[in-house]
Amino acid sequence: MSRSRMAVAALLVPVAAGAVALLGAGAASAATPYSGNGFVGVNFDQNETRFIADTNAGNLLGPIPDRGWRVNLGPGSVYQPTGNVVYATVDQIVDEAASHGGRVSITLSDPALWNGTYVTGFQRW
Repeated sequence: MSRSRMAVAALLVPVAAGAVALLGAGAASAATPYSGNGFVGVNFDQNETRFIADTNAGNLLGPIPDRGWRVNLGPGSVYQPTGNVVYATVDQIVDEAASHGGRVSITLSDPALWNGTYVTGFQRW
């Protein structure tokens, strides 16, 4: 991924967090940004995860190529991988986390440092 594409991808995290905050209409936002060596991300709390699920906002990340994704599923997820492949959309993963009363996180990474992965999704419950 070129530096310019990585920069554009890095902008998606704060934009997504801002959209959740604006669309939450008065709800206190607990979206928490984080960063480290070669990555930046945002943790969404349980209410924000429910909002993302209810609005199908996970579909906004659908155009990202599959080979750039990595997913860390919650315990007992119905989307357990076949080999190294998880057959689920981002929206399905968010919906599942919300149905468990859980939360999601999204991390954008420098693929040169993280074995070609540039987007990682996490489910937690």
